Amino acid sequence: MEQPSRDPIPEALVAACAATALTLVYSAPTPGTGSRYLDGRVAHESRVLSVVPAREALAGAGRWGVGETLLEAILSSLALADFADPRGVGYLIPFARAALLGEPSGRVLARLGHDDLAPFLRALEAAESGGPLAGAIRVALGAGEDATLRDAVRFAAPHDAMAREYARGFEISRELAGPALLVALSRGDSVRGALVQAYLEVLSEVPDLDVAERVGSREAEDVSRMAHGVLKAGGVHSRRGLEGIANLDGLLRADPRLAPSATEPPVIAAAFLVVLEHGPGSLSSRLRPATGYGRGR
Repeated sequence: MEQPSRDPIPEALVAACAATALTLVYSAPTPGTGSRYLDGRVAHESRVLSVVPAREALAGAGRWGVGETLLEAILSSLALADFADPRGVGYLIPFARAALLGEPSGRVLARLGHDDLAPFLRALEAAESGGPLAGAIRVALGAGEDATLRDAVRFAAPHDAMAREYARGFEISRELAGPALLVALSRGDSVRGALVQAYLEVLSEVPDLDVAERVGSREAEDVSRMAHGVLKAGGVHSRRGLEGIANLDGLLRADPRLAPSATEPPVIAAAFLVVLEHGPGSLSSRLRPATGYGRGR
């Protein structure tokens, strides 16, 4: 899905694309996560409010480093909404910076440097999002000025979802979530259904690392198999599939440890790439009243 070097994209357009992607994915009724139908661990309104400062920070990604951009987004989101999503924003920063500079995101990732380490860590700590990536950054900071954020994400990649995407060129976001979203949109789905379908595709193929960390890899693989079963039943395209989605959502919510919290960010990144390429209207024009899919959720 990523384009080669091209003319820089204006800040206002990048901001609009980021706001569209974050708001629509936060609002989609993806199984096991919060949505406007049913709050998860955080009120839906808090997630949506956090989009406003995140959008502004992402618009400035061409002027700031990756770490500085994440820190600005997190601190501003906490100040406004008392909530920040370091992954949701963090998945968009390399793509936003690349678009603003008119270069491939791979070039942005290759330049992750020592100066990115401290602000990136401060952002994770402010959002109370530690884990393997934060630990790897602390090690890199203690290793001297030759150590970089690129080194840290490579070290943490086997155990941290965002580190894995940074280290592997956003393979899941670009090669799995993106095509799944485009295929669902090509079938004429509402944006709600298309985002849920893409989410299920990712979950069925990639066991959620957060679930694996909480309860073990076997349970994470079980969740993936359940998502695969829902897709085999038709996903958002059939009544049986919709019933399966509702059942899966109930099972995941019954045990918060099974919430696939690492699966949503690749869909956010995929949605951002779609609207960056085709314009915010490519998704927002598909908004429809919630009178069918997702009722009561």
